[in-house]
Amino acid sequence: MKDKVLLVDDDTMLLAGLKRQLRNNFHVETAISGEEAIKMVEENGPYAVVVSDYMMPGMNGIELLRHVKKTSPDTIRMMLTGSADMSTAVKAVNEGSIYKFHPKPCPAKTLGTAIQSGIDEYLKITTDSTQLKKVQKSLAKASVIQQKLMSKSDPQVEGFDIAGKSIPCDETGGDYYDFIHPEEWGCDKIGIVVADVIGHGISAALLMTSVRAFFRERILSPGNCVSIVSDVNKRLVHDIEELNLFITMFYSEIDLKEKCFRWVHAGHESALHYDPAKDSFATLGGEGLPLGVMEEWVYEESQIKIQPGQIILIGTDGIKEACNPQNIHFGNDRLLTVIRDHYQKPAQDILQEVFHTLAKFRHSAERKDDETLVVIKVL
Repeated sequence: MKDKVLLVDDDTMLLAGLKRQLRNNFHVETAISGEEAIKMVEENGPYAVVVSDYMMPGMNGIELLRHVKKTSPDTIRMMLTGSADMSTAVKAVNEGSIYKFHPKPCPAKTLGTAIQSGIDEYLKITTDSTQLKKVQKSLAKASVIQQKLMSKSDPQVEGFDIAGKSIPCDETGGDYYDFIHPEEWGCDKIGIVVADVIGHGISAALLMTSVRAFFRERILSPGNCVSIVSDVNKRLVHDIEELNLFITMFYSEIDLKEKCFRWVHAGHESALHYDPAKDSFATLGGEGLPLGVMEEWVYEESQIKIQPGQIILIGTDGIKEACNPQNIHFGNDRLLTVIRDHYQKPAQDILQEVFHTLAKFRHSAERKDDETLVVIKVL
């Protein structure tokens, strides 16, 4: 089917002649006024190309094409007019976003060539737009799937109040957090993992989905923190060594009986430990390499005793590195202030205070990285 072309002119004889000469190559429709053309665009569109005269009773050509630009932005707009002075041409281009400007009289062959060029441009625009919509639809589905892979609810663990949240900067993200509490562990321990793929977007999301699968598969086999992280690392090295990607991870376990917090640091943002009794913060870090870099890297386990009232924060660097419109980082001090001011609240409330303060700080600045945080409060 030929793409439709709309010719607009108050000279009916001219329209009839052009339609007769162009109809073999194009599906041509005509309108004798701007008002009629607008109605046709709204009821019969879209048109690939609209060619309008300038001087017409009532609405002139520039006003018409300006309206077409708003209601049918993909349509290619051209002007064919006897008012060929420079000011008219400039006004037509500036206000109507005209693709081509042709003075009368214009040979049908010349106009036909211009219309074909306009149709080619229209097809390119609409094809790109269709592909973009398909990509956006796929990304939206991927985003839904990824969110479903995140923890569906905060864990209910006696003696602890735990909450987590992750906000991707794109439709999909490279951050990942999970609460691991298989039946085999009973009331002995709960695992908490926070990870961050270098970069963000769909490629990071795909890799993070693999990391989640590897981790959940490995966690069901016996082993301590070090063996779990080491085995996942070896698996990833084999899969991504040629992709120049890596994943930082902070894997931790809470010993529910001994009230002990153990962790393995794999190149990730250090966790924070806050003791309100002493009003002191400590970093929980280590020297481990990110996953996927070196197969034989030997990871280390660290641990601390934890007491009621203490809080542990495990996050990704997207929080501290978030910037405001002045390109100033949110930083560590602002995060510590939020915790110090709200430590008496439940973990979920503390989490929301952090993200609320972060959003207020960022204001109109674009989110440049995924933002993830897990809050653990000892009861």
